[in-house]
Amino acid sequence: MKKYVLFMALGMLAWSCTAPEQEAEATPPVLEDGAYSLTNATWTYADTVVEFEPQQIKIYADGRYMFATWNSTTNSPAMGAGAAWSENGMMYEQPYHNANGATDSSQTFELGITATEGGFEQTIAGMDDNDSSSFDLYENWVALEGEATPYDGLWVLTSRNEVEGVNDFQEIKMIGGGHFVWYHTWSDTVDHADFGYGQFLDHGEGSVTEVAQVGSIEGFEGEWHITYTMIGSDMLQQSYINNTDSTEVIQNYKRL
Repeated sequence: MKKYVLFMALGMLAWSCTAPEQEAEATPPVLEDGAYSLTNATWTYADTVVEFEPQQIKIYADGRYMFATWNSTTNSPAMGAGAAWSENGMMYEQPYHNANGATDSSQTFELGITATEGGFEQTIAGMDDNDSSSFDLYENWVALEGEATPYDGLWVLTSRNEVEGVNDFQEIKMIGGGHFVWYHTWSDTVDHADFGYGQFLDHGEGSVTEVAQVGSIEGFEGEWHITYTMIGSDMLQQSYINNTDSTEVIQNYKRL
């Protein structure tokens, strides 16, 4: 049996290509903004078929995207975040960040997407595997319920109050379609990488509840009551009391 590297397909849904001409005539989006959950993925090789049913979310909002999941092969999170746009019936993604940090922003991926009543399907032929073989990829995504909020978009952490024992904390976060997803790294005596996602409930006047549903941190699941403050249109501050140790956390973000 081959060894498969899950993060190659989970969420990427694409193959590398040359970036399309930006001056091309605008066309309607091939996929509505919102949050989507991956229900299943199929990799079809010449001699075998491999099925996956990962826990993974992907959010599109305001020309940006982000996904995150758990990679059981590397025993660590997999994620991607960047720009997204439609042209001539195709969708394109330009990653800004992955699990290893900032990416080469000149790389662009082309996505062939078919909208369904419940979400979208995708079939990609000739995906390259890490052992020089190739496979055809099929993925099915279902739309999640949720409303747009003033906080929708892709955000990168710019500063955070000091937390004892936590060093070099960095985070990417996206909000959209009534859901959120984040990925962060930090260190103490060793390096850590974590992800989490769930439902985003905006109660108005900066009062938000994040209902954590899936994450890599023990004790993360449950309701987190957070105060959100927009500073202009491109800066965001959130503050909350940590459910696990009752410390206050204040984090500042800028829009990507």
